[in-house]
Amino acid sequence: MNELFEMLGNIARRRKVETGSPFASLKATEKWLKVLPADSDYDAHHALVEGMERFNAENEVATLGRMQALLKLESVGLPLQHRIVDQYVRNQATFRLARQALWRETWVFWSLQADAWLGMLKQAYRGPHSADLKPHVAEMAVRALRYAALVMRWDYHQARNPAASGWCRLHKIYRLVERDGLERKEVMFNSRATHCAREYTLPMLMGLVQPVGYRAQEIESIAQIFEGYTPLPLPEKVPYIDVHTHMVDLSQDESAFVVEKGMGQGRRLRYFAFRPLIDYLKKLDASPDAESDQFFTRQIASLIERGGIRRNRQRTHRFGRVWVASGMPNILAALLGPGAVKHSPVLEPWMLRDESTDGLGFALPEEQVLPHGRLVAVSWDPAENVWQLLATRWNREEDGQNLVGTQRLSRHPKRVEIYSESQTAQSEQEKVWAVYLPMTHTEQSTSNLLIPQSHYKLGASLMLREDDVVYRLRLGEVQESHEEWLRVSMDVVGREQELAVAA
Repeated sequence: MNELFEMLGNIARRRKVETGSPFASLKATEKWLKVLPADSDYDAHHALVEGMERFNAENEVATLGRMQALLKLESVGLPLQHRIVDQYVRNQATFRLARQALWRETWVFWSLQADAWLGMLKQAYRGPHSADLKPHVAEMAVRALRYAALVMRWDYHQARNPAASGWCRLHKIYRLVERDGLERKEVMFNSRATHCAREYTLPMLMGLVQPVGYRAQEIESIAQIFEGYTPLPLPEKVPYIDVHTHMVDLSQDESAFVVEKGMGQGRRLRYFAFRPLIDYLKKLDASPDAESDQFFTRQIASLIERGGIRRNRQRTHRFGRVWVASGMPNILAALLGPGAVKHSPVLEPWMLRDESTDGLGFALPEEQVLPHGRLVAVSWDPAENVWQLLATRWNREEDGQNLVGTQRLSRHPKRVEIYSESQTAQSEQEKVWAVYLPMTHTEQSTSNLLIPQSHYKLGASLMLREDDVVYRLRLGEVQESHEEWLRVSMDVVGREQELAVAA
C-alpha cells in the first residue's frame, strides 16, 4: 500500500512540473526554446510571441531568475524579429496580406517586450526581491525605453500617430532613472553600448519628424540614420541660449518641440541641442551615396529644424465641400484661373473635417494613395480663383473613413515664370513655371519658391517674372522635396519693371 501511495505521489509531482510555467527558471526556458518550430522563421517567431504572451500573463513576482529567463527569450527572439522585419520591409510592394501579418507579428513582439521590461522595472523598485534586482535597473530601463519606442515607431508604419500614453510612458521611465542618476550609465544591449538618455532621445527625434505616411523603407532609414549618429545630443536640465534648439516637457503627453522665444526653465523641462545633427543631415544629401534619396535627409532636417508637425494645436470643426487640385500639373493650371488655359485642371470634391492655424483636415469617402508631402491646392470656389497651397502630412483610416491631414504652405500661392539670367525672351512653349509661396506677416516663416527639381542648384541666380515685374533671386537651401518639385528658400537681390510692358 505504501508503494502505491508513493507511486501516486510521484505521478502528481510530475504532472505539477509538466503543467507549471515553462519559464520558471533559466534552464526551463532554454528547454522550451529548443522545441521552437525550425521549418520557418515566421512559425518560430509566432511560437515565441505566444510564449511571450504566456510569460506576461503569468504575472509572477519578479526575481533574478525570471529576469534571466526574459533575457534568454530576448536573445533568441531578436534575431528572429530582425529577419521578420527584413521580410516586412522588402515585401512592401507585393504580398499585401503577408505584409500586414508581418507587421502585426513585429508590433506584438515589441509590445510584449515593452510590457515585460516595464513590469520588471517596477518590481525592481517595489517588489519583494528589489534588493536583488536593483543593481540591474539601468539594463531594465534601457530595454523598457527601447521597446516602448519601437512600438511607437511601428505605429508610424500604419500611418498612426503614437498614443499619448506612449509618450507618458517614455517620460516616466526617464524621470525615474534620472532621479537615481542612472540615465547615462552605459549597458550592453544587442551587442552595442547604450544608455537611457540615448534611448530616450531617439524616439524624441522620430516624434519631431513624425513620419506618418512615409514608406516603411523611409521610416527605417530615418531610424538607422539617427541610431548611427554617434554624437547624439542628449537631454539637459539647464537651457543655454543659442545652444539648445528643442525642448521636451516631461509632464506632457507629446514629443520634443522647437524652443520658442523667452524659453523658461522648469523642473520637468529638458533641452536638446540638435543643430549639429541638423547640419549633418543637410550634408548627407551632398554625398555621392545619397543620389537615390536626393533631398530626403534635407527634408528630415527641415522637419526637425522647425519643430516637427505638432498636432496639439487647437482645431476647429469645419464641415463642407471644397475643391482640390492635386499634383503640380493640376495646381499650375488651377492657379491661372478659370478660362485661362485650354485644358482645365482636374478638381476633386473633398469634405472638410477640421481646421487649425497650421492646416486643414479632410474626411474622404474612400482610400486614396497620398504620399507624404503631396501638394494640393484648395479653394472654396474655383471661380473666384482664390487658392491655398497645402502638403499632405498623414492619412489613416478611422471609423470607415479615410482621414487626411494637411499642412498649409501658403494662403496666396502665385504662378510665376522662371529663367536664368543668360536666357533671352522665351516662347510660350519653352516657358518654365514655378510657384511663389508668400507668407503673411502672421505666419512664422519666410517666403519659399516651388521649382522643378531639374532647375535647382544651391546658390544659383534665377530670374522670376510676375506680371510686369522681374525679380533677381538667389536660391537657398531645399526645405522639402515634393515628388519632382522642390520647395526652396530664396533671397531677392534685385527688382525691376519690364520696360516693354510698362510702355
